[in-house]
Amino acid sequence: MPGIYEYKNLTLPELRMIDPAKTICLMTVSPLEVHGPHLPLGTDVLVGEKLQREYCKAILERYPGYGLLVLPALYAGCDPLPVKGSITVRARTLENLLYDYVSSLAGQGFRYLIICDNHGGPSHQLAMEICSQRVWSRYHFALINPFNVLYRRMVQNDHSFLNFINLIPGRCGDNADAHAGTNETSLALASGITPTEGYKELPPGEIPRATGLAAILGRIGNIMGRFGFTQTKAELKHLENMLAWVNSPNELTYLGTPGLATVAAGEQMLKGHIETTLTLLGQALAGKKPCTRPMLWWMRAFRR
Repeated sequence: MPGIYEYKNLTLPELRMIDPAKTICLMTVSPLEVHGPHLPLGTDVLVGEKLQREYCKAILERYPGYGLLVLPALYAGCDPLPVKGSITVRARTLENLLYDYVSSLAGQGFRYLIICDNHGGPSHQLAMEICSQRVWSRYHFALINPFNVLYRRMVQNDHSFLNFINLIPGRCGDNADAHAGTNETSLALASGITPTEGYKELPPGEIPRATGLAAILGRIGNIMGRFGFTQTKAELKHLENMLAWVNSPNELTYLGTPGLATVAAGEQMLKGHIETTLTLLGQALAGKKPCTRPMLWWMRAFRR
């Protein structure tokens, strides 16, 4: 039956009236995490729930013959900012938890689950994709996390994507703006989240100079780039920057400039989320496994 249904509110007879072959499930999955001094710990989930509402509207408009089944939000994620206040789960825990959710849904005949997510932790995204491949192989079930795809395009300043959302480098969630800066604060504003007073006066959060392992990874990336491995170079540069940031003794809890955030910029980024999601869902409904491999996929063996 077309329409939007809250899984937790259904009775068993009501659930059994839903045709799983014509139903798309959605669930918000992100961690509790420190987002600077100005945004709440639940920002990723609150933004994810906004994404979920927008996805629902867009899917019903494009695929009016499908019903939508919304599962409760799951406050769980790997690699949050490692400061007191963040709560993390292990990658294997998240992978197995999602696998169990999907197994239960697949056992009822459902075949699609869209993850509404806004967290870029490497092992978080790897766990999502590993689970996605497992459930596709076993159940032919499409577990779709659009943010795996979107995050790569943000970080690597994909020109077509930036043109589509009309945002510029440094304000699009890339390395210089990776956490609780212009982009994420804009998304928060567009999601109805009110930052703390004075956020517009916060100084820019900048990536510290890389040392130790971070610097080594950057040098390896430069060498790989000279041999034509530009993708690997970009991913290692990202890893260099994030390691330099999280290992900084200054405990800087945001990157970018929160004071430049606007509702309009947040709405433009929501537009990018929606378009990415509809593209991936279209692949799934056509019987193909959606391509959602995240950045640093080659590091999956080290995700634990």
